[in-house]
Amino acid sequence: MELTVEQTINWITRWVDYVKQNTDALNELDTAIGDGDHGTNLNRGTQAVKEAFANEKPTTIPMVYRTTAMALVSTIGGASGALIGTAFLTMARLTKEGETNLEVLLVEATESMKKRGRSDVGMKTLIDLWDPASKAFAKHELTYAKIDEAVEKTKEMKAAKGRSSYLRERSIGHIDPVAKSSSYLFIALLEELGQEE
Repeated sequence: MELTVEQTINWITRWVDYVKQNTDALNELDTAIGDGDHGTNLNRGTQAVKEAFANEKPTTIPMVYRTTAMALVSTIGGASGALIGTAFLTMARLTKEGETNLEVLLVEATESMKKRGRSDVGMKTLIDLWDPASKAFAKHELTYAKIDEAVEKTKEMKAAKGRSSYLRERSIGHIDPVAKSSSYLFIALLEELGQEE
């Protein structure tokens, strides 16, 4: 599947709006197992993306992804900014090289984050959302229910990465906030493609 420049900008902008609407809820999730500021940090980063779109007016898909990546990396502290930035930089590079298939881009973006963060499924990170969501999308099987299911699965995982890993067993029973915020990106994608719940 190929998105136009306009669709790509609309998709990412929908995600930006979801993050803004859910900033407090994301902070609340992060309070349980982290610093309590994931929503605030991500909102700052995604608002910077929106501003960059307005200022730079990207005209190609590689430019859209690169603009997104640079805005996130330069404004979000911690691992999540670096990892999500890596995902968008990977998509920028691949589209510049001629890969236009979004199914491939999302899977490759996920693999790049796994390498960068030395993480995999089951560690209670954003990978626990990106991996199943991108693979389901590649098979044209992604649904809102599958996105929710992936988020919910993080609740029973013991954190193996980041600040929440210090809690060991006490991290069990809480949804991973970055998996939750990543879920909005995939929900925004389904909405942009016109898929009903």
